[in-house]
Amino acid sequence: MILYFIPFEQIGEFKLQHSVTGYTNKFVFEVSNGESSTGWVTFSLDEFGLSLFVDKATMVIESISCDEECLYKGRNIINMTIQEFITHSGKVYYDEPDCLDFEEDNIPQYVYEFDDIGLQIWVKNDKIVTVIAFEHIEED
Repeated sequence: MILYFIPFEQIGEFKLQHSVTGYTNKFVFEVSNGESSTGWVTFSLDEFGLSLFVDKATMVIESISCDEECLYKGRNIINMTIQEFITHSGKVYYDEPDCLDFEEDNIPQYVYEFDDIGLQIWVKNDKIVTVIAFEHIEED
């Protein structure tokens, strides 16, 4: 499976804002109830490093996470530095990233939000370790 990212639309064949039930006949997911605060269920394909975050009530895919491969503009962005991603994507990042240190290894992760393409990028030890795709959010 090729996990290519199309902004605001999909990663691989998994499409944002589509029902997960369209994929459950083709793939064997590991399913977990996830966070009760979000009302989401997580459908994971560990062999691809992919997780779908699904609204529990509607079964619609709200976001998609990758931690092994995610192709954007012909290159895998997992393991790039954030500067390599900025150069490769042509995007500019103006804000300060959020710094989170919630894992047992005491190594902080930095979270960059690229709202103009619907991508959240998590960086650890100067390398991209996870990307999360989301739909376009209308601002008031």
